[in-house]
Amino acid sequence: MIPRLFEHTSAGWAKYSDYEWRMEADGQEYLMPAAKAEADVYNPMTQADELIVEAVNIGLLQFHKTPDVKVKEAIRQFACRYGLLGLMAAIPTTPKFVDYEKVYLPKNPYIRQEVMETMDYLKLFFPFAMPSFYKQGVKSVWQVPGDDKMEIALVSTFFNDPQAKAMSFLRSYGERFDWMKEVFRDWAFAFVSVFLYERDKKKLDSTTKKLYRQGIACFDGNVPSYHLELREHPVMVWDFHSLMLTIRFLLSLSLTDTQNPLKMCEHCQKAFIAKQDSDEYCSEACGEAHEKDK
Repeated sequence: MIPRLFEHTSAGWAKYSDYEWRMEADGQEYLMPAAKAEADVYNPMTQADELIVEAVNIGLLQFHKTPDVKVKEAIRQFACRYGLLGLMAAIPTTPKFVDYEKVYLPKNPYIRQEVMETMDYLKLFFPFAMPSFYKQGVKSVWQVPGDDKMEIALVSTFFNDPQAKAMSFLRSYGERFDWMKEVFRDWAFAFVSVFLYERDKKKLDSTTKKLYRQGIACFDGNVPSYHLELREHPVMVWDFHSLMLTIRFLLSLSLTDTQNPLKMCEHCQKAFIAKQDSDEYCSEACGEAHEKDK
């Protein structure tokens, strides 16, 4: 699914074996690594299809009016397989915001301020314990608290990435439920808009087509940066500094794939990647069940 242009990527990500929801004093719930969870590093690009389908289906739970308790558990299980989304690095105009005096934010559904002090922004993602962090102007110094060997190993692994990415793998880092829920919902909205448009475009009037196009036009955001490397020959390496950006990029590729389109199963109403355009069910079992229900 990944075009040749993007075959070289720097998309490594870290995940913990278990995550838990913790409530802050103001009532906000955060998803964070469990106390004794083991850490692992992987490349999300190698699991592109599964990653997209699972992410969209979590968003579809909200379309189906699924109770929050089940949505929360689905998000927690997703994190156990793929890690947190890396919202802290994904939301600002640059993942290298720690290098600046202030954090600049494009319009987004999470934070209304367009400019924030760096320390104030960091506190949004470290609700219970801030890491040892010092900042004065563009200068900053931080270190892993305590002697957690896994955290130290993760920070060392991502030493050449933006500081915000490495800090996103600390055990004290967390992401708010309402923000994560919104991210998954937006991905599902983009999918449903494209799927329904492609399915019904021959019978849609011009006004309805325009509404669909306006809806999908809102699906934008930060684009990956790139750098050059000299390997066997010069190559462009695309940098994905958050899982959120990686999924958004992969979903965009999938939504424009005409050979193996992302579709919605006619029976279970879940997203799946079709082997061919005529596929209507995610599995033979769903196809047989749908025929029995007729």
